[in-house]
Amino acid sequence: MKICLVGLGISNREMINLLTDQGNTVYLSNNSALSISDKNFLDNKNISYEESHGELLKSCDLAILSPGVPPDSDAAKIIFGNKIRYTTEIEYAWTHIKRFNREAVFIGVTGTNGKTTTTSLIGHVIREIGYPCFIGGNIGVPLVSAPVNLPYYVLEISSFQMFWTTKFFPEISVLINLAPDHLNWHRNLEEYYGCKKEMVLRTLKAGGVGIINENTDINYSGGHKVFFSKDFIDNGIFSFSDLKIKIKNDFLNMNIYRENAVAAVLTLLNMGFGKDLIENSLSSFKAPSHRIEFCGKKAGIKYYDDSKATNVHAAINAYRSFRNTNYIAILSGVPKNEDMSELISELENFSKKTIVFGDMEKEIKKYKIPDNFLFVNSLEESLKVSKDFASEGDCVILSPAGASFDKYKSYKERGDHFKSLVDKL
Repeated sequence: MKICLVGLGISNREMINLLTDQGNTVYLSNNSALSISDKNFLDNKNISYEESHGELLKSCDLAILSPGVPPDSDAAKIIFGNKIRYTTEIEYAWTHIKRFNREAVFIGVTGTNGKTTTTSLIGHVIREIGYPCFIGGNIGVPLVSAPVNLPYYVLEISSFQMFWTTKFFPEISVLINLAPDHLNWHRNLEEYYGCKKEMVLRTLKAGGVGIINENTDINYSGGHKVFFSKDFIDNGIFSFSDLKIKIKNDFLNMNIYRENAVAAVLTLLNMGFGKDLIENSLSSFKAPSHRIEFCGKKAGIKYYDDSKATNVHAAINAYRSFRNTNYIAILSGVPKNEDMSELISELENFSKKTIVFGDMEKEIKKYKIPDNFLFVNSLEESLKVSKDFASEGDCVILSPAGASFDKYKSYKERGDHFKSLVDKL
């Protein structure tokens, strides 16, 4: 089979060995010039490539798209216009694993915010209980890199990944929440929400389990649906029907993460794991990097890295967790065509100072600017200025509300830069 990889992202790069081992003819279609290292990598693998979408893409039997390729791109127009079959790494790898391991249980986690935390938490408990488990997907580790013989696979699934799939469904689908996001990629909000819901609907149609936030409108009558609310946890106690589980973990009891903890616990219960095993395993879970991660205390001031908050909904929830604390907020990054008014109001009323840099400055200036907002040129300057306004006992929080691509390659790079600057204070 002639297979064209569209884009050389992490997931497609990992696909090459599997595809060639299967005897396929593999080549790459990219939308821009490749780096010397990328060309050397492809040459060593004997992979032909094109640096603008053209004949290689048009002539393939199957296109495997990097999730970041948007639906209105040149590649998408060629694929749709020529009726080329398409998929993405997550679906191809899932099909491959299921061919060898039909009993494997896949848990897919999607939603606007909290995917990484919920995915990591479910996988952590499964491993703590004693079962081998792959944790990956959009969390940063491609499924194609996983062994084929594991009992459990816990995957973070993005709307981008779902857009380019046609069949993929896990045995258990988790929909944490829905809020506007990625409207600079999706053509409209309906398409974005539809991609999130599609995974759950496919699972339910196959007779699987859907763990669904009660604020979403999943009305399919088949399968087994469990609706939840973050209010299932109150004062450190998870309550569902007659069951109660102690959440002995300060991180999971934070208001912003209660929704994730509820979704994870309900998933684990529906997998058949017992109350005591879940309760004991939750206590050892630690916050993933860049999710309201405490990264140091300098001169009595606490610093938190929440660089993963790349949309308004995530940032609002993060800052609401600090309402009872004096804090300096830092906004930055590329906006996503979202309404910023609620976030600006939150910060006007509760932040001691809000510092803005990067592309976010232009977006914020479309609104009435509160007196406690300040515009600077960089993250370095943000931290320098924050010291002038913060007192002992205060917090400085990077929860940017925008994508990182104006100044950084990823939210991880942005968060790591923040932590390195804090270390040098």
